[in-house]
Amino acid sequence: RERIGTMIRQQRDLYKFAHDQTIRLMNHGLTAAEIAETIQLPKSLEGAWHGRGYYGHIRHNVKAIYQKYLGWYDANPVNLDPLPPVESGRKYVEYMGGADAILARAAADFDRGEFRFVAQVLGHLVFAEPDNAVARALLADALEQLGYAAESATWRNAYLFGAQELRQGMPKVPARPPMPRETLAALRTSQLWDVLGIRLNGPRAEGKHIVLNWSFSDTGETFVLNLENCALTYTEGVQADNADASFTLARATLDELIAKLTSFPEAVAAGKIKLSGNPMRLAELMGLMDEFPRMFEIVEPKRAVVR
Repeated sequence: RERIGTMIRQQRDLYKFAHDQTIRLMNHGLTAAEIAETIQLPKSLEGAWHGRGYYGHIRHNVKAIYQKYLGWYDANPVNLDPLPPVESGRKYVEYMGGADAILARAAADFDRGEFRFVAQVLGHLVFAEPDNAVARALLADALEQLGYAAESATWRNAYLFGAQELRQGMPKVPARPPMPRETLAALRTSQLWDVLGIRLNGPRAEGKHIVLNWSFSDTGETFVLNLENCALTYTEGVQADNADASFTLARATLDELIAKLTSFPEAVAAGKIKLSGNPMRLAELMGLMDEFPRMFEIVEPKRAVVR
């Protein structure tokens, strides 16, 4: 009982210390990165096995505390609107005298064990020249060394995953399967509309206005889906007089459609969907949805153009 009590008190104080000391250092004007570099757990907490950063890490978590109160902006206007990684990487390489000069300095720093800065600098070079094999290999070596030294398993995994991407490219993964019907059934209908709103490609929806009525016979729910100003919104409990199309179906049928257990024409032919108006407006809306990749680049520029 005494050991349990000690552990609970130490966990209480661990989180209170991290929170309060982060706020204290914020009030001294330190940024998230500076707080992470400065903060140190007291010996009484650092020495406890359950206070070690095997998963979460104090240097990781204090940045989240900072962001909770102040957001991402550190008050330095230099960081207010920086160039994105590819554009800034090219300028860094230009300012530092080109790739060869950077690699020579990075190799020397690597030999001195300055792996953090080697990774930081070579990150700019790889974003500027993603096909530079020497830069990719040396950055992978630096990330691997950081991974070996990381106490946190999540940090170690991040470092080693980055090294793997640099050496082997993106891992080959199977196509994303449809969401299982059982999972869909556990979601509220409003959550399904939220997912559609996230998938909507705003630039492709420019100038479009689509209004769709939905009525679910098994749940008694009604919704209006409205695409306007490149945003997909919904209103529950009403139907629109000016809808482009109206659909009446069971919520279970909608789940089957999303799970790709049936198609829209098949469901209509089977009498599972009753419709009025122009159903092609639904097809037009669905044509504006993005399909998200299961994997994407982390330590190099995105190969696919995203708009």
